[in-house]
Amino acid sequence: MAKGQTTIDYQSYVIKRQLEDYWRAEDKVQLVLNGMHGKIPVTTLCKLNNVSPSLYYEWREKFMASGKEGLMVGGGRSQREADLEKKIRVLERLIGELSLERELLKKISEE
Repeated sequence: MAKGQTTIDYQSYVIKRQLEDYWRAEDKVQLVLNGMHGKIPVTTLCKLNNVSPSLYYEWREKFMASGKEGLMVGGGRSQREADLEKKIRVLERLIGELSLERELLKKISEE
């Protein structure tokens, strides 16, 4: 290595995600900010994180326009979070209905 050159720790630019098939807004922000720092080429950053450069630039434009909220859907929640909350509401309603049916059956069997 020539004098004055520094090595780049490319591994530090890999975003650690909790789920491989899902990008949380925080992860997108981190990726966009890493790209905006300009310490490594965006194409390299994208390859390290298995993201297409066009998707990176789409996220960057949304981030530039609206900050972190631009990378989220529906009031600061990701689309996945909104979908999961909807499923929770449905399941809670079903649990309520089943509990009511159980109580009714219990009363009927006691009579």
